[in-house]
Amino acid sequence: MAGVEIAETLLQWAPPLRRVRYARCGAAGDFPLPRQILEETWSDPEIYLGRLTYRRITRALDEGGEPRIVEDALIGYGPDGLTDLGVFEDGKLSLFEPAQVVLPPEVVVGATWTDEHTRSGRTSTRTVELLASNEFGNGIVSVAEVKRADGLLILRTHFIEGDGYFGYEALVQAPERPTVRTWTEAVSVTTRVD
Repeated sequence: MAGVEIAETLLQWAPPLRRVRYARCGAAGDFPLPRQILEETWSDPEIYLGRLTYRRITRALDEGGEPRIVEDALIGYGPDGLTDLGVFEDGKLSLFEPAQVVLPPEVVVGATWTDEHTRSGRTSTRTVELLASNEFGNGIVSVAEVKRADGLLILRTHFIEGDGYFGYEALVQAPERPTVRTWTEAVSVTTRVD
Protein backbone atom coordinates (compact mmCIF):
# COMPACT_ATOMS: atom_id res chain seq x y z
CA MET A 1 0.00 0.00 0.00
CA ALA A 2 1.51 3.24 -1.21
CA GLY A 3 5.12 2.20 -0.48
CA VAL A 4 4.52 1.02 3.11
CA GLU A 5 4.88 -2.66 3.97
CA ILE A 6 1.68 -3.98 5.57
CA ALA A 7 1.16 -7.69 6.28
CA GLU A 8 -1.71 -9.28 4.38
CA THR A 9 -3.02 -11.00 7.54
CA LEU A 10 -3.29 -7.61 9.26
CA LEU A 11 -5.40 -6.25 6.39
CA GLN A 12 -7.60 -9.36 6.57
CA TRP A 13 -8.34 -8.69 10.27
CA ALA A 14 -8.28 -4.88 10.25
CA PRO A 15 -8.86 -3.29 6.85
CA PRO A 16 -8.64 0.53 7.00
CA LEU A 17 -11.99 2.11 7.78
CA ARG A 18 -13.94 4.99 6.25
CA ARG A 19 -16.72 5.41 8.78
CA VAL A 20 -17.94 3.74 11.97
CA ARG A 21 -21.16 4.59 13.78
CA TYR A 22 -22.19 3.10 17.10
CA ALA A 23 -24.02 3.68 20.34
CA ARG A 24 -21.74 3.99 23.36
CA CYS A 25 -23.45 2.61 26.44
CA GLY A 26 -22.16 2.42 29.96
CA ALA A 27 -22.48 2.49 33.72
CA ALA A 28 -20.62 4.16 36.56
CA GLY A 29 -20.96 1.73 39.43
CA ASP A 30 -24.68 0.89 39.59
CA PHE A 31 -25.74 4.02 37.68
CA PRO A 32 -26.35 3.85 33.93
CA LEU A 33 -24.64 6.43 31.73
CA PRO A 34 -26.54 8.14 28.93
CA ARG A 35 -26.52 6.24 25.64
CA GLN A 36 -24.58 8.33 23.12
CA ILE A 37 -24.37 7.97 19.33
CA LEU A 38 -20.82 8.40 18.06
CA GLU A 39 -19.44 8.47 14.52
CA GLU A 40 -15.82 8.03 13.50
CA THR A 41 -14.62 9.27 10.12
CA TRP A 42 -11.21 8.28 8.77
CA SER A 43 -9.30 10.63 6.46
CA ASP A 44 -7.60 9.62 3.23
CA PRO A 45 -4.24 7.98 3.98
CA GLU A 46 -0.92 9.79 4.18
CA ILE A 47 2.57 8.48 4.81
CA TYR A 48 3.98 9.67 8.14
CA LEU A 49 6.62 8.16 10.44
CA GLY A 50 7.15 5.27 7.98
CA ARG A 51 3.49 4.24 8.22
CA LEU A 52 0.30 4.68 6.26
CA THR A 53 -1.67 6.97 8.59
CA TYR A 54 -5.30 7.96 8.94
CA ARG A 55 -6.71 10.79 11.00
CA ARG A 56 -9.70 9.38 12.92
CA ILE A 57 -12.14 12.01 14.12
CA THR A 58 -14.88 10.86 16.50
CA ARG A 59 -17.98 13.04 16.83
CA ALA A 60 -20.88 12.83 19.24
CA LEU A 61 -24.15 13.11 17.35
CA ASP A 62 -26.22 14.79 20.04
CA GLU A 63 -29.93 14.86 19.39
CA GLY A 64 -30.96 18.23 18.00
CA GLY A 65 -27.47 19.71 18.24
CA GLU A 66 -24.42 20.10 16.07
CA PRO A 67 -22.01 17.14 16.01
CA ARG A 68 -19.10 17.84 18.37
CA ILE A 69 -15.63 16.35 18.24
CA VAL A 70 -14.85 14.09 21.21
CA GLU A 71 -11.55 12.68 19.90
CA ASP A 72 -9.12 13.49 17.10
CA ALA A 73 -6.53 10.71 16.78
CA LEU A 74 -3.87 9.41 14.39
CA ILE A 75 -3.91 5.71 13.44
CA GLY A 76 -1.06 3.94 11.65
CA TYR A 77 -0.56 0.83 9.52
CA GLY A 78 3.01 -0.29 8.99
CA PRO A 79 5.71 -2.85 9.71
CA ASP A 80 4.77 -2.82 13.42
CA GLY A 81 1.08 -3.51 12.68
CA LEU A 82 -2.02 -1.43 13.45
CA THR A 83 -1.04 1.31 15.89
CA ASP A 84 -2.48 4.18 17.86
CA LEU A 85 0.06 6.91 17.16
CA GLY A 86 -1.34 9.79 19.16
CA VAL A 87 -4.06 12.37 19.73
CA PHE A 88 -4.46 15.93 18.49
CA GLU A 89 -4.78 18.38 21.40
CA ASP A 90 -5.47 22.04 20.59
CA GLY A 91 -4.46 21.35 16.98
CA LYS A 92 -1.08 19.80 17.90
CA LEU A 93 -0.29 16.10 17.63
CA SER A 94 0.69 14.51 20.95
CA LEU A 95 2.40 11.19 20.11
CA PHE A 96 2.62 8.00 22.14
CA GLU A 97 6.27 7.05 22.63
CA PRO A 98 6.46 4.35 21.37
CA ALA A 99 3.31 3.88 19.29
CA GLN A 100 0.66 1.64 20.88
CA VAL A 101 0.30 -1.61 18.92
CA VAL A 102 -3.37 -2.62 18.64
CA LEU A 103 -2.74 -5.59 16.32
CA PRO A 104 0.68 -6.93 15.30
CA PRO A 105 1.59 -7.39 11.62
CA GLU A 106 0.90 -11.14 11.84
CA VAL A 107 -2.39 -11.63 13.68
CA VAL A 108 -2.18 -14.89 15.67
CA VAL A 109 -4.37 -16.00 18.58
CA GLY A 110 -2.23 -16.22 21.71
CA ALA A 111 0.17 -13.42 20.73
CA THR A 112 1.11 -11.13 23.64
CA TRP A 113 3.22 -8.01 24.04
CA THR A 114 3.99 -5.44 26.72
CA ASP A 115 5.37 -1.93 26.42
CA GLU A 116 5.69 1.26 28.40
CA HIS A 117 4.20 4.33 26.70
CA THR A 118 4.51 8.03 27.40
CA ARG A 119 2.27 10.79 26.04
CA SER A 120 1.91 14.34 27.34
CA GLY A 121 4.00 13.51 30.42
CA ARG A 122 1.85 10.50 31.42
CA THR A 123 3.38 7.04 31.49
CA SER A 124 1.46 3.78 31.26
CA THR A 125 2.34 0.11 31.02
CA ARG A 126 0.25 -1.67 28.40
CA THR A 127 -0.01 -5.46 28.09
CA VAL A 128 -2.01 -6.93 25.19
CA GLU A 129 -3.13 -10.47 24.37
CA LEU A 130 -5.02 -11.72 21.32
CA LEU A 131 -7.79 -14.19 22.17
CA ALA A 132 -10.16 -16.19 19.99
CA SER A 133 -13.73 -14.89 20.09
CA ASN A 134 -16.95 -16.37 18.77
CA GLU A 135 -19.02 -13.48 20.10
CA PHE A 136 -19.29 -11.92 16.63
CA GLY A 137 -18.60 -14.96 14.44
CA ASN A 138 -15.05 -15.96 13.51
CA GLY A 139 -13.26 -13.30 15.50
CA ILE A 140 -10.46 -12.23 17.73
CA VAL A 141 -10.40 -9.84 20.64
CA SER A 142 -7.40 -7.68 21.44
CA VAL A 143 -7.39 -7.40 25.24
CA ALA A 144 -5.29 -4.48 26.50
CA GLU A 145 -4.59 -3.91 30.18
CA VAL A 146 -3.28 -0.37 30.72
CA LYS A 147 -1.83 0.49 34.14
CA ARG A 148 -1.31 4.14 35.06
CA ALA A 149 -0.50 5.91 38.31
CA ASP A 150 -4.15 7.00 38.54
CA GLY A 151 -5.81 3.66 37.76
CA LEU A 152 -6.38 0.77 35.41
CA LEU A 153 -8.05 0.48 31.99
CA ILE A 154 -9.00 -2.84 30.42
CA LEU A 155 -10.00 -2.50 26.77
CA ARG A 156 -11.37 -5.39 24.70
CA THR A 157 -11.43 -4.54 20.97
CA HIS A 158 -13.23 -6.99 18.64
CA PHE A 159 -12.25 -7.86 15.06
CA ILE A 160 -13.89 -10.23 12.58
CA GLU A 161 -11.74 -11.92 9.94
CA GLY A 162 -12.50 -10.41 6.53
CA ASP A 163 -14.65 -7.63 8.03
CA GLY A 164 -12.39 -5.94 10.58
CA TYR A 165 -13.31 -3.83 13.60
CA PHE A 166 -16.59 -4.63 15.34
CA GLY A 167 -16.82 -2.84 18.68
CA TYR A 168 -15.30 -2.73 22.14
CA GLU A 169 -15.86 -2.99 25.88
CA ALA A 170 -13.87 -0.94 28.39
CA LEU A 171 -13.51 -1.02 32.16
CA VAL A 172 -11.89 1.84 34.09
CA GLN A 173 -10.92 1.49 37.74
CA ALA A 174 -9.52 4.38 39.78
CA PRO A 175 -9.01 4.67 43.54
CA GLU A 176 -12.00 6.06 45.45
CA ARG A 177 -14.18 6.26 42.32
CA PRO A 178 -16.89 3.97 41.01
CA THR A 179 -15.86 1.50 38.34
CA VAL A 180 -16.88 2.75 34.89
CA ARG A 181 -17.87 0.29 32.17
CA THR A 182 -18.57 1.29 28.55
CA TRP A 183 -19.40 -0.78 25.49
CA THR A 184 -20.63 -0.42 21.93
CA GLU A 185 -23.99 -1.44 20.49
CA ALA A 186 -25.52 -1.14 17.01
CA VAL A 187 -22.10 -0.92 15.32
CA SER A 188 -22.13 -0.01 11.61
CA VAL A 189 -18.79 -0.15 9.76
CA THR A 190 -17.77 0.98 6.28
CA THR A 191 -14.30 -0.14 5.25
CA ARG A 192 -12.22 1.16 2.34
CA VAL A 193 -12.74 -2.14 0.51
CA ASP A 194 -16.58 -1.89 0.60
